[in-house]
Formats: sequence, C-alpha cells, structure tokens
Amino acid sequence: MRFILAAGLAALLVACSTTLPEETYYANAKKAYTDQKFDQAIENYNALIEQYPKGKHRPESVFMVGYIYANDLKKYDEARTFYEQFLKEYPKHELAQSAEWELKNLGKAANEIPFLKKLSADSSAAPASKE
Repeated sequence: MRFILAAGLAALLVACSTTLPEETYYANAKKAYTDQKFDQAIENYNALIEQYPKGKHRPESVFMVGYIYANDLKKYDEARTFYEQFLKEYPKHELAQSAEWELKNLGKAANEIPFLKKLSADSSAAPASKE
C-alpha cells in the first residue's frame, strides 16, 4: 500500500514539474492576456521567465508582466519590480523606452500625463468632420 502511495506521489510530482516548450508558455500567455485572464497570463509569462533564462521571448515576457500589473491589475509595486528588472537586464532592448515611460508614469491618470493631456486637448479642439 505504501509503495502504491509513494509511486502515485512521485508520478504527481513529475507531472507537476514538467517544463513546456518556450513557445507554448508564450502562446498561452498571449492567449490568456487576449482573453483578459491576467493572472493566467502572468503565470505563463513567469514560467517562461524562470524556465528559459536565455529564451528569445524572455525580454518581452518580463516587460509584459510589468505591463499587466501596471495597466490591468493596478498593482504598481509589482509592476515597478518587473520594469526595473527589465531595464537592468535589457537596457538596449526595443521596449526599454516603453519601460522607462511606464515607470515614470506608474499610477498616473491619463490627464496627469502631459503628452496624453495634450493629445486629449488636441482631439477635443479638432473640428468635426463633414460627412
């Protein structure tokens, strides 16, 4: 009886520790995000980050965890952690400017961000189109 229980437990541990291909984590994360399943998206991005430290989708995954925390879940401390990690690890990445901008504007409403405030003012001042 103990042997069967131990074998079952061992099988369960192996099944739970199975590593998926990087592309699978990435696709699952993107799909979950599209479906607004933000916790599931973070879970998949984090799995990719941990399992594939040199993976081709790792930089974007680190950025996206910060983005989801900031813009969807409004968890700014967590967002800051991931944006700072991103900038430390990938300072020359194409998303580095976006990460810097996100950090600078974390928690601000659109009307508190000069660039967005100006865009909003410009669009409301634009003449109505004739149809």
